[in-house]
Amino acid sequence: MALERYEFLQRLAARIPPDALVMSTYIGAVSFEWGAITEEHPQTAQLGQMGDVIGMAVGLALALPHRKIICLDGDGSVLMELGQLVVMGQEAPANLVAFIVDNGVYESIGSTKGVPRATATSGKTDLAALAKGAGVPYAVNVETAEQLEKEMELAFSQQGCRFVNVRTKPGYARVPPRQSDGFENKYRFVRHVEQLEKIQIINVARQDRQLMKK
Repeated sequence: MALERYEFLQRLAARIPPDALVMSTYIGAVSFEWGAITEEHPQTAQLGQMGDVIGMAVGLALALPHRKIICLDGDGSVLMELGQLVVMGQEAPANLVAFIVDNGVYESIGSTKGVPRATATSGKTDLAALAKGAGVPYAVNVETAEQLEKEMELAFSQQGCRFVNVRTKPGYARVPPRQSDGFENKYRFVRHVEQLEKIQIINVARQDRQLMKK
């Protein structure tokens, strides 16, 4: 069995605490659908390179250990840089939960004769097993709505570094195009973090500070 991706993302968006932060892939259908469901809420940073989302989420979780950090990535992206799982396992921040959309295909980056190219997870590769082998304290595969609800309840009610691999069906939801690009999303996210944490991250440029002193 497998879930519809859009349904999974809807369920996840409804569960995420309002003061949590999300690091999401910017590549393909996951980002389009997540942006539509969340109305591009500034609590989400969308990262534009495959293979870097988990690593960036680990860094954010270590920097803000008091805040729940959610990582949202795809199977193709995880497979591109398996070293991220090693970092996640070694650091194991207790405030981090990674949700992986695993549909077994490279659906968003091309196809062969109209058929999406398969990822390794459509064969023998088990991302949850890889995460466990890399030292991630808790890693599980999810294939049903009941399992998903259980894992989300645990993830958002308890501390602990978690890797939740959600098997989904290939296929797109018909959603509007994303309304912001990577630059706009970056600054909206950073300003959101500044407000949450009551800190300043983006400083006034040196030349502007000098002008202000004159």
